[in-house]
Amino acid sequence: MEFSWKDLASALENESGVTLCTIIERRGSVPREVGARMLVKKDGSIIGTVGGGIGEHEVIQTARESIKKNQSCLVDFSLAGEQGLDSAAICGGHFTVFISHWSQAEDSDLAIAVAATLKGSRAHYLLESLPQKESDKVERGLFNHEGQRVTKTPNRAVSPETLQIEGKAGTTNAAVQRISIDQQDYLLSEITLPPQMIIFGGGHLALPLAEMANWCRFAVTIIDDRPEFSNPHRFPAADQVVTAPMEKVLNLYTPGSNTYLVLITREHKHDYILLKQLLGTEYAYLGMIGSKRRTSQIKQRLIDEGFNPNEIKGLYSPIGLTIGAQTPAEIAISIMAEIIEKRHSTKNI
Repeated sequence: MEFSWKDLASALENESGVTLCTIIERRGSVPREVGARMLVKKDGSIIGTVGGGIGEHEVIQTARESIKKNQSCLVDFSLAGEQGLDSAAICGGHFTVFISHWSQAEDSDLAIAVAATLKGSRAHYLLESLPQKESDKVERGLFNHEGQRVTKTPNRAVSPETLQIEGKAGTTNAAVQRISIDQQDYLLSEITLPPQMIIFGGGHLALPLAEMANWCRFAVTIIDDRPEFSNPHRFPAADQVVTAPMEKVLNLYTPGSNTYLVLITREHKHDYILLKQLLGTEYAYLGMIGSKRRTSQIKQRLIDEGFNPNEIKGLYSPIGLTIGAQTPAEIAISIMAEIIEKRHSTKNI
């Protein structure tokens, strides 16, 4: 499972210290991108990955040593060496990892504050000083989208009260950047908001789909008008479960370019009611389950009523990639695959 900032806050509830390992530079062929993160606990268990294989094994061992020493460090790792097919590392690249030690006693409040930003509407930024020697303590600060520091941690707070976010963030595709302020090197991390998946309909298909979306680190909302199907206990993987009439859903989520709308209701009349509200709003993906004949009828009805034909043409329906899916789990896989394909194709435009 990919790392989430919620994992850091959760880990520090039970661990006296953990390390967060972030790729900040890469050269040559390396499995993961700059910004990839892996949380390492004292026992060597991990959340996330920096690429697997022997390179990741070395990162984990170094991270465990950092936990024992209560220290942070910058380390270069090489995947070069013998390049035969039986080699443990055949990529041949090099990458630099910031192994950042987080203490339960000193950093829990900050970790909780960072995790809380994932429920907001704007990105935040974490600034961490990069150690120049083993004894250097990492200073940290959380900043809002305007560059104002929003946390006060007297013992470990970074010195700047404000950041000039413009020109520092958003200039590269990476979620992290190495910057210098007053001759001190820092790592600036954009705390990006997770993509939203809004699932309309809490039936049998919603169960595996919500689980898979959670694995892929979507913030999942389930909406159904039946209390027995919109029960939080039924959807432990969902961030929010809402009971509401299908006629009034626009105030239940935040439209945006990072929002994925999935219509898997029990009746096509509900799909029609929903589409009349959702068409014309901002979203990354809008998909509706159903046969070609039934979905074509709904699409034509909406066009006849004056809805934008081009937007209706872009509706994903029948929903999911064509993989011969039959069972609810298989259909959920096909839907999730289509959404992932859409998400990453949009990123690469």
